[in-house]
Amino acid sequence: MRLMPYVQKYGFSPLKMDDAAKYMDISKATMYKYFASKDEIAECIIDKFVLFVSNQMLSEAPPTLSPEPLSQPSAEERKFYNESFTQAFKLTIKLSFYLTDVLLQDLNTTYPNLSSKLGQAVELCKNKLADYFDSGIQLGVFYPIHTRIYLTQVDLVFRKLLDPKWLMLQNITMKQALMDFYKMVKHQVFYEKWIDEDDSAIDLYFDKMIASMRAYD
Repeated sequence: MRLMPYVQKYGFSPLKMDDAAKYMDISKATMYKYFASKDEIAECIIDKFVLFVSNQMLSEAPPTLSPEPLSQPSAEERKFYNESFTQAFKLTIKLSFYLTDVLLQDLNTTYPNLSSKLGQAVELCKNKLADYFDSGIQLGVFYPIHTRIYLTQVDLVFRKLLDPKWLMLQNITMKQALMDFYKMVKHQVFYEKWIDEDDSAIDLYFDKMIASMRAYD
């Protein structure tokens, strides 16, 4: 995982075994005990990411809710969907954060088999996300949005919000941009009566994410 910042920025193509050992903070002798080649390193990284993505589980409509659209949700029901929406949002931006355009393009060129394997896992994850939103739409929690358009929107905008040059031109901090975007998306997706304005959980999450990004640099 210590190699992730490098492959996110540059892909696998320019990575040399000497550099790999340096970034992993181990000796070359130790590294060669586990990895005989760069190909094995790439396979290990992608396999771990595939496992992570494949194991993501998202709750659909809770069985305690009525199958019919509800006239007025209880506090417990509202809390459930706001928390689960936050979980879905986090997962969506994790995919965008780790799978940079550079990494995906390089992987497709250098290791097409690994690229295909990763793509299948990501597609399965997005299908789970779509099922989650569809369950909320059926209950009248979410507006009848096209879930694939929503996922594409979050991916594209989130990538833009990570651009420091763009943030500087807009005179806005990354934390402020992320929080405003999250609130905007929540009001875009939820019917108003379902919205919980407590955003403390995602606020803390963004703090940790930004600190992690700075550690990458």
